[in-house]
Amino acid sequence: MAGVEQPSNSGSLLSRAELVSKLTHEIRGPVSTVRGLVGTTLAHYAALSDEERREFLQLIRREAERLERAVEQVALALRLDAGSLRFDIHPQDLGVIVREAVEAAETADRALEVDVADPVETPVDGFHIALVVRELIGNAVTFSPPDSPISVRLRQDGDDALIEVSDHGPGIPRDKREAVFEPFADWRPPGYEDRPGTGLGLFIIRAIAHVHGGDAWVSDGPAGGTMLTVRLPVEG
Repeated sequence: MAGVEQPSNSGSLLSRAELVSKLTHEIRGPVSTVRGLVGTTLAHYAALSDEERREFLQLIRREAERLERAVEQVALALRLDAGSLRFDIHPQDLGVIVREAVEAAETADRALEVDVADPVETPVDGFHIALVVRELIGNAVTFSPPDSPISVRLRQDGDDALIEVSDHGPGIPRDKREAVFEPFADWRPPGYEDRPGTGLGLFIIRAIAHVHGGDAWVSDGPAGGTMLTVRLPVEG
């Protein structure tokens, strides 16, 4: 199944005007922050201590990374929506992919509880499924308390492999569980309204799952919070 062409969705992600508006909104925040930090640093450079200069540089780097991530997510979402990505789908050990993705994920020093089943041979594009796992973990990090663990589980359920990521955040009400998969979703749970992000992570996750013949959905976590599940067929 190598070199699978993604089915086209006829480029329906957003109208051109809506896309420009969303991009402007996402870019303006980090650009304004970087401009302010650079201006303050230049204006007061001689009076700043080495520690303060280092702190400003770290803040600038953080905002630059936020901007880079926003641009990368928008570009990926547009290509997914247009059906212009190629996927190298062939049987692989999904457990290896999940473990490596967990190790590479940005966790903000969260404790990760990882439960990966025995080898689960599944036809997947390893690069894009690893991206899915990192997006799942990133979503859990963003919308759960900083001192709470995140659970990553891989198991086989009949003819499907299930990747489940659970957090201890406020959860997602039932009437929002489909809306959060829409492109540029702007809903945030109470207490997390100020969290930055393009609102494209779950759209990307579901789109990649669909290319593999699978799906993604939201449910309640085993101990409260949110559980995001990605289903992938074990047989190609």
